Amino acid sequence: MLESITSLNIGFSLVIALVLLVSYQFFMKSNNKTFGARAGTFIFLVGISALQLEHLRYFELNTQPLNTTYYRFLLFSVPSMFYFFSRLVLFPDYKIRLVSLLHLIPIVLVPILERNLAVPLAFVIGAGYCLWLTQLLYRLRAHRNRFELEFFFVAFFSIFALGVLAVGFSASYIDDAYFYHFYANGIAFAYMLVTAALIIYPDLLNELTEVVKLSYSNSTLNNVDIENAKEKLEKLMQKSNIYQNENLNLSSLAEAMELSGHQLSELINTQFGASFSQYLREVRVERAKYLLKSEPKSSILSISMETGFKSQSNFYAAFKELTGQSPGSYRKSIE
Repeated sequence: MLESITSLNIGFSLVIALVLLVSYQFFMKSNNKTFGARAGTFIFLVGISALQLEHLRYFELNTQPLNTTYYRFLLFSVPSMFYFFSRLVLFPDYKIRLVSLLHLIPIVLVPILERNLAVPLAFVIGAGYCLWLTQLLYRLRAHRNRFELEFFFVAFFSIFALGVLAVGFSASYIDDAYFYHFYANGIAFAYMLVTAALIIYPDLLNELTEVVKLSYSNSTLNNVDIENAKEKLEKLMQKSNIYQNENLNLSSLAEAMELSGHQLSELINTQFGASFSQYLREVRVERAKYLLKSEPKSSILSISMETGFKSQSNFYAAFKELTGQSPGSYRKSIE
């Protein structure tokens, strides 16, 4: 029974890895789709998939991955892949330099380390990178008025780091089968959480890259009249109703503001405590609330279209996120 569940989870992991790879390359919103970010995503997901294939071979063919240099190479490579993937995807200005290659040093040790030492060491390194990302995300809390999402990932990576350590140190004391079960299902569980987060928050990656850029870069607003810029933004939103454009994005609004995309992103984040996408949702939902009250005969669909939402489902999701009610329930509550 346990083997069947684990095999199904491995299959799920392989499918989701492919879906995430294709989604990131072609569909997922991100301000940082550089060649390096795309390559880092590809290499990391391929590395994880290679591990899962080795786990599947164990359950299907009764191989012994832990006894092979190839498997231990993967154990040491994936943490480094994770580090470069995180850096390249989240940090728009990150460049791989010669000193960055120090993160690959543990891989060189694979041929000379005994199994009983190699496996725990690989997991210690992996846990270290999880904790590194945890503190990185925790530092973003000062730049958002809604830290619940980042806190979820902080908690997730902290717990995952502890789990990684536990699995790594137990490898020498438990049956190999349990090790493969724990590790394979742990990877599948991580995929489930990330997939769920991306479904619930489609702009997650975009928002994280925006905030990381603001948190770890110098200010771009030194030569900008902040109050004048805020007034201009307010005029565009409230009088020109630019939010009604369903294709409105950071770059097009920045052009209308006569600012760069980074300047507008920093302005909205520092002055309104939100990312661009969150700020735009708030403006649209506030207008929708007004219309739901002032135009009781207008359909919810027409209001969603008038406020710039691409679909009624997007409107419902944003409205529920910001008000805790569906548009229909909100309208009934104010009648």
